[in-house]
Amino acid sequence: MICRRSEKTDMFIGFSLQAFTKSSRKNLLSTPRFLFFDTGVRNAAAGLTPSPEVVMADPGPLFEQWVGIEIWKRMQYLRDGALYYMRSKDGMEIDYIIERGGRFTPVEVKWTEHPSSADARNLMKFLDEQDDRAGQGYIICRAKESMKINERATAIPWFCL
Repeated sequence: MICRRSEKTDMFIGFSLQAFTKSSRKNLLSTPRFLFFDTGVRNAAAGLTPSPEVVMADPGPLFEQWVGIEIWKRMQYLRDGALYYMRSKDGMEIDYIIERGGRFTPVEVKWTEHPSSADARNLMKFLDEQDDRAGQGYIICRAKESMKINERATAIPWFCL
C-alpha cells in the first residue's frame, strides 16, 4: 500500500501486487505490479481525459484494473489471504491469483460477453500445474449470467463480484 503521511491526513494512492513465485516455472517475471485505487485516478495519472471514447478505445485494461481493485478491497475487508498476479517470459499470464488458507484461485479478466474455452487456457495451465493447491478458476467478464466453461473454469459476470 502506498501512502503519504501529512499532519492532517493520510493519502491512499494505490497498492502493489506481488508477482506469484510459487510455481515450478523457471521464467516467471517477478516485478511487482502497481494498481491505483481508482480507475479515474489511473486515467488522470496517464493524462487521459475521461470520456466514453477514451474508455472504449481500449476497455480491457481498465476493466482488468477495476476487477483487481474490487478483489483487493474484499480481501482487505476479510483481512485474510494474499493477492498476486503471474506473467512469464513466454507469455503465460494470470491476471489475479487469490491465496487463502494455502489454496490458490486463479482469476482471468476478459472484456467479453461470450467467454469460451480459449479464454480459460491459461487458467487451465495454472490449475494443472497447481493441482494439489488449486481447485477452480474463474473468468470475470461481461456475460449476462454465470456459465461453466469446463469442469474447472467458470465465467461469472462482473456484477457478481
